[in-house]
Amino acid sequence: MKTRIAILLTLLATLVSTAYAIDYKEGSYVGIYGVRNYKVYLPKGLPKNEKAPVVVMLHGCEQNAAIFAEGTRITEWADKGKFIVLLPEQNPAYNSYKCWNWVLPANNSRYGEPQVIVEMLDEVLRKYNGDKNRVYAAGMSSGASMVNILGNCFPDRFQALASHDGTQYYSTTTGLDFADVVLYGASVAAPLAAETGYACSAGHHPSKMPIIIFHGMASPLMSPAHAFQIESEFKIFNDLLDNGTRDTSYFLEKDVKFVAGKNGKYGYNKYTLVNPSKDVLIERYMINDLGHAWSGGVAGMAYFDPKGPDATALILEFFKKYGL
Repeated sequence: MKTRIAILLTLLATLVSTAYAIDYKEGSYVGIYGVRNYKVYLPKGLPKNEKAPVVVMLHGCEQNAAIFAEGTRITEWADKGKFIVLLPEQNPAYNSYKCWNWVLPANNSRYGEPQVIVEMLDEVLRKYNGDKNRVYAAGMSSGASMVNILGNCFPDRFQALASHDGTQYYSTTTGLDFADVVLYGASVAAPLAAETGYACSAGHHPSKMPIIIFHGMASPLMSPAHAFQIESEFKIFNDLLDNGTRDTSYFLEKDVKFVAGKNGKYGYNKYTLVNPSKDVLIERYMINDLGHAWSGGVAGMAYFDPKGPDATALILEFFKKYGL
C-alpha cells in the first residue's frame, strides 16, 4: 500500500512539475476597452538576432491561455518551428464564461476586442523582436469566431488564419439571436458578411486572406453549418480582395478528399479551394464523430479530442505555405 501511495505521489509531483515547466512571459492590455492579460511563449533556442514569426492562439469559452496552450501542444510545436506564441486571455469580468464576445456587433469591427488583441500583438512584436510580416492567428469556438473577425477587419496584419468550430464573421446584426445563430448558423448571408468585412478592413487590403477551417460533425453546440458559411464568406471576401470586385475571378478549382477512420481515429472530408496562382487558399476539414472539441488535442481535457486528425499540425503546415 505504501509503495502504491509513493508511486502515486511521485506521479503527481511529475504532473505538477510538468504543468508549471512552461516559462511564459506575462503581459496586459489596459485601455479604453478594459483590462485583459496575455501570455507569450518564446521557444527554446530562438535566435536573438533574427525576427521570429508570431502565432496568435485564441482560446474558447471556459478556457484560459494556459489550458489552450496545453491542449493544442502549441508550445511544443513552437520549440520545433521557432515561432513566438501569443495567447490573449479573456477577462471573466467581460464574459462570465470567458468567451470572446464575437456576438456583439461592436466587436465585428476594428475596435473593441479585436483592437485589444491587435494592440497586444503590437506590444509582442516590439518587445520580443517579432516579424510583423509573418503573423498568423488560430482559435477555437469563440476564439475562432474572433479570429474570423480579425481576418476580415485586419487582413493586412495576418498572413493566414485557422478557425476551429467558429462562426462566420458578422454572423448576426444585433446579437439578440445569439442562441439560434450558435445552434443553426449565421443569420447574415455570406455575401453581405463578406462585403461588410471588406468595408471593415478600411482600405487595408492584401491580395488574399488564406484560412484553414475545422468543424466537428457531431458538435452539439456549434452547428456544422458554420464551417460552410465561413468558407463561403472567405471565398467572397478573397474575391473582393483580389480586385475590389465580386467577379469570381479568384478561384480555379475545388477538390474533395475523403479519409476513412481507422484504428479508433475519426474519418473526415477535406475540401480544398485553389486560386489561379495555384495557392491553396482555403482548406476545410469536416470531421466525423467529433464533438465540440479541438481535433487531435490532448486526451482527458475538456474540449480536446485525440481521436481526430491533429489540427495543430495541419494548421502549422497550412501556415508554412504562407511563410511560417
